[in-house]
Amino acid sequence: MSTELPTLSIAESMAMAWRHHAAGTLHDAGMISARVLKLQPGNPDALHLLGVLAYQAGDQDRAVQLISEAIRTHKTFAPMHGNLALAKLAKGDLNGAAASARKAFELKPSYADAHRVLGLVHQGKGRFEEAVQEFERARALGLDTADLQNHLAKAREQLKSSEQSKASVARNRRTAGTGLRKGD
Repeated sequence: MSTELPTLSIAESMAMAWRHHAAGTLHDAGMISARVLKLQPGNPDALHLLGVLAYQAGDQDRAVQLISEAIRTHKTFAPMHGNLALAKLAKGDLNGAAASARKAFELKPSYADAHRVLGLVHQGKGRFEEAVQEFERARALGLDTADLQNHLAKAREQLKSSEQSKASVARNRRTAGTGLRKGD
């Protein structure tokens, strides 16, 4: 009886790495991905997963570098662009995040998370009406998480507050234009 472990293909190894990621065993996911890169330098799936792990660890520069490298060889996989958008957003690169999110739903119009990310970009820019629209698009495409609901509720609240503030400024301008003071 042989005690030798079976050899997995690159695709099987990466499927296992992504399963580890989904299960929360991130160290194992990273180890498998790193081994795949030793066997097949530039493997886009391994680079992508390592980029996602870097994002989750808070290393946004590394995440952007790795995911961008993965995209160079696998340009048409929408989730890579979506994850790149998240890393850019976390770095504060709102324009870069918007471009990556738009590329993700250009490649896959039903990619709901790209709309969520674009909503976050709009929210970060103070464009609350556009944020609400993107969050609602994400929900209409089937993304219905507590996180999305919280972002949508906050964007609606910010929109309402922004509209009330604009109305108040307009009233104050009209009052100032008459020469009247409050109480006259």
